[in-house]
Amino acid sequence: MKLLVVEPNERVSVALGAALEEQGLEAVCASTGGAALGLLERARPDAVLLDLALSDCDSYWLCGAIRATGTVPILVTSARDDHQSCVRALDLGADDYLVKPYNLAELLARTRAVVRRNAPAGPSAAGGAPRPGPAEDVADEPPPDLLLAGRVRVDLRERVVLVDGAPTELPDEEFDILAALARRPGEALSADRIVEEIVRAQRASLRATVPARLAALRERLAPSRLVDSPEDGLYRIRQTGPHA
Repeated sequence: MKLLVVEPNERVSVALGAALEEQGLEAVCASTGGAALGLLERARPDAVLLDLALSDCDSYWLCGAIRATGTVPILVTSARDDHQSCVRALDLGADDYLVKPYNLAELLARTRAVVRRNAPAGPSAAGGAPRPGPAEDVADEPPPDLLLAGRVRVDLRERVVLVDGAPTELPDEEFDILAALARRPGEALSADRIVEEIVRAQRASLRATVPARLAALRERLAPSRLVDSPEDGLYRIRQTGPHA
């Protein structure tokens, strides 16, 4: 997958581009709106990551200009967390809106989601068994990261909820509760059982990300050398004496 990263901060752009390439993606970067439009034509990316803090042009205008060129998915990234900014970007053609600072895993998941939603139907869609619609019952067991509950689909990997095929945004806590209930269709769960289900899922997810998060933590705290490297597979904070 090739991504066009439109980011005015060069340090952020370089770091993000390197992180994306480490994940097996190709990143082309632009720091201005003019450069972004040029790369959009030449590089033909699969998706655009557009920051709203461009200095050479209005980023909202650029969002609309990119949308006018075609259907390439646009994921807006911004430090602005107000509802108005998000709505304006979506109205101008953005496919998603992600507030900084964001988690790289979430950025990748949201990018995959918008690319998947904009992908044309493959050969399998034209022949063979039809894909079930949002309100259809499914006889086969769904993938483990996709929970089906009547007209609602809960995508655990992308943390996306679809109701009758339309994405519905939920706060993290409400998503976790819905996922816990959807994992046990037909069962009546107490509040304590719901908490247990949420903690179990979060524990597995956190366990998978601990090494990467600790590596980032060690880098942030590098001058202090506070966190030991896991040469023995164990992590620890160095013992220090009392403050003077």
